[in-house]
Amino acid sequence: MAVQLEIRDGDPWWLSPDIWVVPGPDPLGASGLPIVGVEAFLWARVRNSGSTSVTNARVNFYWADPSVGFDRTTAHPIGTAFASVDPGASVEVLSLQPWIPEFVNDGHECVLAEAFHVPQDPLPATAAFNVPNDRHVAQRNLSVVQAFTSGFFRFTFSVWNTGRLDRRFDVRIETGNAAELKPLLPTLGPKFELPDLAGRLADARFVEDRCADSEALAKGHEAEPGLAAPVPARRRINRTLVGRLEGGAALLHLVQREGERVVGGLSLVVLPGIEETKSSAQGAA
Repeated sequence: MAVQLEIRDGDPWWLSPDIWVVPGPDPLGASGLPIVGVEAFLWARVRNSGSTSVTNARVNFYWADPSVGFDRTTAHPIGTAFASVDPGASVEVLSLQPWIPEFVNDGHECVLAEAFHVPQDPLPATAAFNVPNDRHVAQRNLSVVQAFTSGFFRFTFSVWNTGRLDRRFDVRIETGNAAELKPLLPTLGPKFELPDLAGRLADARFVEDRCADSEALAKGHEAEPGLAAPVPARRRINRTLVGRLEGGAALLHLVQREGERVVGGLSLVVLPGIEETKSSAQGAA
């Protein structure tokens, strides 16, 4: 083992505890949820699990629409930082380039970081991030949305096909638990409290209308909620998840598979209880 740079994955892998956002003009301020139109700074914790020190390792930061399946050609670069890391040590690395979250998909965006060194520990020669199998790269793809008092919520996201051939993907909803969310709590801000994840997804649909209302839940069949979609080569499709919660908050994972292989995903913390006249979108991290 020479130099082995790593940014830890989460569970599931797109919930890394080692990438976080500091909203506001002070990069040394409290971490929290990014706010649309307000500058923010990104941090990553980089570890060297090898036996040799590294000087000026490069750390690249990106943001993307809330998506499953994006890569280096479809993510948006934010900035680059450099770090020196001793064997067995870790350092917190700041991107000095401010990032202003855009109003894309109601302000929900995911962030990603990669750490490497040329020639001591280069990245694989591919445009794909391959987060679960490449220790250099990690992803934070978590959004917080607020349901209405009726339990209804909606969330718009993209499904990317970054390959050169048409492909077919399945996106399914899986229920998460508090143990998966706890490692992220130190980076979600002082005002964020871990909710009691006792909620149940009573109904859900994937629809094309990003402004769909609760009437969309009355359409379609009562089959298991899921999306089976062909996506043309180097294209994306946009879909909106509409659902109804019962019994409180819930952590939901949207898991993208190609055949039996998980190739992407994103997660939602859905909080209950606002009036129908207010926006259901809160933030992303």
